[in-house]
Amino acid sequence: MAFLAAAGQKAILTLQQNFLQFQYLQLQNKIRYTETCMDALRTSGGENYTDSAEYVYYEQLDEEYETQKDALDEQITAITNEISTLKTMVQNNIKSSCTLNLSGS
Repeated sequence: MAFLAAAGQKAILTLQQNFLQFQYLQLQNKIRYTETCMDALRTSGGENYTDSAEYVYYEQLDEEYETQKDALDEQITAITNEISTLKTMVQNNIKSSCTLNLSGS
């Protein structure tokens, strides 16, 4: 019956993974918006657009979002690996439990 605990843990990790993927999607949207703003400033700012305080703000924001995105990506990868391990563990425990039940009857 150990597989029930592992299956419960897998379900919790799957929920965490889904939440992190949602946050990842939100960050991607923020990055796209920031890049759009930077493109608009490049287009309308002439040659000295990089001196604009607004452009520097968006550039720093973009870097911050990229750092957050990388951190989320690492978390999602770790959780995905853990889910895979738990899935294998659940399957092996179920097979083992069924084998014991068949041989014990």
